[in-house]
Amino acid sequence: MKYRILAAISFLGCIGTANAVPIIINPTSDGALYACDGCNVVSDGAYVLADGYIQGAVKFSSAGIDGTVQSARLSLNPYGLPLWGPSVSVYGYGTSIGALDVSDADAGTFLGVLALPPGLGFGEDAFFDVTNFVASTNAAYLAFNLRTPSGGTDVFSSLEYNYGHPSQLILDVTPYGVPEPSTLALFASAILAAFIVSRRRVGTR
Repeated sequence: MKYRILAAISFLGCIGTANAVPIIINPTSDGALYACDGCNVVSDGAYVLADGYIQGAVKFSSAGIDGTVQSARLSLNPYGLPLWGPSVSVYGYGTSIGALDVSDADAGTFLGVLALPPGLGFGEDAFFDVTNFVASTNAAYLAFNLRTPSGGTDVFSSLEYNYGHPSQLILDVTPYGVPEPSTLALFASAILAAFIVSRRRVGTR
């Protein structure tokens, strides 16, 4: 009986992720925005660059997200070293425009600060949790504005220039029509409880 209970508990631990489908989305557009007084320059086709008034920007299509978002992470990887800014402020916003635009400068709601791992090298990713933003934003494109203090220049990979892949949006999505993990867990818990009770009754006869 002990081993059956342990197996059931293991099943409960796995059930939350069993129905989630991993999705990796590459940008539709990425680059840098020069948001200084008197200049509204969009650099699309070069690096994702952040340094003071120069803001990095990355946009992803939400068309492939067909289900309930369980987790979402934004990945960044360096194209130029060293990364002078040890942290990146991440802003998120939904938009109907898939290409970089002057309106993307200073755009977005502050989502938090990505602390870059010390010694992050070429081909290595830093990850930032954007689950709440992605799950709650209904827009054709999910966009991120990246900012660092002046003098903290960070150069990240882009669609055109990268050592393996550009920035990516990495998700676990439960397709529509599949029961939520919480519902499945409750159902499995009920089965486990019934099994334990039935075994106890048999043992007391």
